[in-house]
Amino acid sequence: MKCLILAAGRGSRLRQRAESKPLLPVLGVPLIERTLRTALAAGVEECVVVTGHAGEAVRNRLAHLSRRLGVPVRTVHNPAWEHAENGRSVLAAEDLLDAPFLLMMADHLVEPALVTTLLASPPPPDGIALAVDGDLDNPLVDPDDVTRVRRREGAIEAIGKGLEPFDGYDTGVFLCTPALFDALREVEDTRLTAAVAHLARQGRVRAVDVTGRFWCDVDDAAALERAERALLARLRGKPTDGPVARWLNRPLSIRITRHLVRYPVTPNQISLFAFALSVLAAALFLAGGRGGLALGGVLAQAASIIDGCDGEVARLKYLQSDYGGWLDAVLDRYADALLLFGLTWYQWSTTPSHPGYVLATGFAAIIGSFMLSYTADKYDHRMQARILRGGRAGLRLGRDVRVLLVFLAALTGLVFPVLLLIALAMNAEVVRRLFLVRGED
Repeated sequence: MKCLILAAGRGSRLRQRAESKPLLPVLGVPLIERTLRTALAAGVEECVVVTGHAGEAVRNRLAHLSRRLGVPVRTVHNPAWEHAENGRSVLAAEDLLDAPFLLMMADHLVEPALVTTLLASPPPPDGIALAVDGDLDNPLVDPDDVTRVRRREGAIEAIGKGLEPFDGYDTGVFLCTPALFDALREVEDTRLTAAVAHLARQGRVRAVDVTGRFWCDVDDAAALERAERALLARLRGKPTDGPVARWLNRPLSIRITRHLVRYPVTPNQISLFAFALSVLAAALFLAGGRGGLALGGVLAQAASIIDGCDGEVARLKYLQSDYGGWLDAVLDRYADALLLFGLTWYQWSTTPSHPGYVLATGFAAIIGSFMLSYTADKYDHRMQARILRGGRAGLRLGRDVRVLLVFLAALTGLVFPVLLLIALAMNAEVVRRLFLVRGED
């Protein structure tokens, strides 16, 4: 299926932020790229983009994206973009669309699931389908600016800004047949909404409910702020986050990520930086002294927080890779070993007679942390399956808890008790997982 993306507008309310609205960066990624990637994730095979203001700059960006993503992207210039509404942009692409097509706005952020929901509900043979948000309290919507709809028996009865009464919002995502072009020619008003209203009066617009799906019209600075906050909030609630990650590390790492995405830093560079902090922390443990011990603990916890930024940046900027995830996991294992060995050495070297039980406890802590990480994939998979069945995931004991204990040990000087706690807790959790996963079979 093809996707038509309207990207001809000037975006005057955001002119201080970007040359044109489609090129406006949202957490480091231009709006037009986010829209294009959403369409591709939903199964679109080819995109047609209508340009207008700053057309050459938008076309250059699209040509780069087409090569990088390996997807055909054709552009059409709307010469009337400055004097006519967005309906003329749709008509400008008529010659390239002779079958049902997806229609999206370059300045609307939507999640792929919203689009796939719409694609699963085909339009009438001579009409269109519109994705409608029925949440009238959606915090991402400006009720005074949004296009409202009124539905009746699964169809759009009326549509327009300021419509009363109404029971939903136009998300700006349509599944269309070529009948839309005829409707645009039949109305004098050049707005797309006018053609949709014309079809609605004939009962030719299906309403597809997408309530609960993420979408946001980025139309001004306030909407941009709402959109960025919402995208960052979607990073929370990762199923594999433990209690420390969920309530301490993640809120802090997201604040850092919000700034990192504006620079050309890669997730792998962030992983390496976090690892370097852990190496420095371990070196301070090995050097001895209460001051070095405390500073090392602070660096270890800082590394744990920053370690969450690599995945966040990767998700926000579409930089996820199997290698990146693997590199991060490998560096985490090295960091764990170095931190626990550093604490063990500190305790052993500062204890008179250098008792062997300190080394044995440190060894047990390292082995336990390694085995906990080794069992994590299968355990997490089983817990996610349990959640899907309506169960509870329970407490997840992982690296976030372990590094926080290292931090507390370094600050308080209670190194051996914490090493013993880590050794017992990590190995006990491994045994618990073995029995739990066995019981799930």
